[in-house]
Amino acid sequence: MKRVTTSFVTLSDGNLESKTHSIISNMTGNANFPTPVPALNEVEAAADNFSSALVKAQTGNRADVADKNAKRETLLAVLRQLCSYVNLTANGDAAMLLTSGFDVSKDRQPSIISKPEIIRLENGVASGTLMLSVKAVKGAYSYLHEYTTDATMAPGSWVSNLSTSAKTTLTNLQPGTVYYCRVAAVGSNNQLLYSDALSRMVV
Repeated sequence: MKRVTTSFVTLSDGNLESKTHSIISNMTGNANFPTPVPALNEVEAAADNFSSALVKAQTGNRADVADKNAKRETLLAVLRQLCSYVNLTANGDAAMLLTSGFDVSKDRQPSIISKPEIIRLENGVASGTLMLSVKAVKGAYSYLHEYTTDATMAPGSWVSNLSTSAKTTLTNLQPGTVYYCRVAAVGSNNQLLYSDALSRMVV
């Protein structure tokens, strides 16, 4: 759901001052938000107090700087309240949110995963085991470690082990048998990319 954000809390004093005036301007007379909470005159008062304190603090006087910081926190508090009101009223309507003057959250874009590359396929310490691993794939949530003894690598012949790790040890394998191994990286939105298959005889 689209929302306006509290990104204004990270702004510098000068940018916060400008952003606040922009929000007030956009909210004034805005039919989408007819009864702001807090009232806009309260936001304006907090903004004016902050602006005045900001001017005084430019001398570097410690008391004036402390007062400016206190006025900033007061302004941020009323802006947070107003932000909540906007989100509650708009209920995710992006068009409405954009008229408020607040920054609107961006849609998260899924990471596009890349094809895995096997970097290790070796016999394990114990007989009947293989150590299989790929380079970690950015954006992958999990990995499918698969093996088959079918030289044609028919789709239904693979045995799969799901793991969050890019490496695994395959166990209970038959010594003297050649195993074909591959690894799939699993990403968001059902992304699934397989490595090239490699083979090794188990000892």
